[in-house]
Amino acid sequence: MTRAEPARATPRRRAGSSTKGAAKREAILDAALEVFGEVGLHGASLREIAGRVGVSHQSLMHYFPTKNELLMAVLRRRDERLRRHFADAGGMSIGELIAVARDNVRMPGVIELYNMASAEATNTEHPAHAYYAEFYESIIASNVRYLQLAADRGLLRDGWTPESAARAILGMMDGLQLQWLYNRDDVHVAQSMELLVGALIAVPLDTLDEARK
Repeated sequence: MTRAEPARATPRRRAGSSTKGAAKREAILDAALEVFGEVGLHGASLREIAGRVGVSHQSLMHYFPTKNELLMAVLRRRDERLRRHFADAGGMSIGELIAVARDNVRMPGVIELYNMASAEATNTEHPAHAYYAEFYESIIASNVRYLQLAADRGLLRDGWTPESAARAILGMMDGLQLQWLYNRDDVHVAQSMELLVGALIAVPLDTLDEARK
């Protein structure tokens, strides 16, 4: 009769190793943001990004096997703040969109990447085309729900619908952020958005926010 071998314990992953891996992943995303912002998707190379992080090309590919996967991870991280509000009851507050525009001036690389990638992604063959198409429609749909409250209360200015107002606000944000990259002294994105919103809605945004509670 053969004696049964003792069961082998399943090796545990050390907490430190997973933490170190997460930190390295974030460092790769930071470096990728810089490189994509400088030279765009097509001009960027995984070797250049790996070099900035101080890891090997093969080590980087362990986290992101292709440049397209890395780009999508960078874009998703950039948009996390807005996406978590898309499903808010009553839609995402326009005030949150303005707050993002105000914070973006501290991260010009993010704005550069966003403008480069979104422009290139109009090509249906671009790896981020479906992502951006869905992102734009999701943010518009969420803002439309928010602005519908203003429309229902007669607070939306004549001639505007929730959808046309939502598209105008987002269009101004995107357009002004592009202009800001050329002239950072005279272009004030958040302040201009606030002026537009004031011309669209008859009450301050704080009042509208209180009304949806």
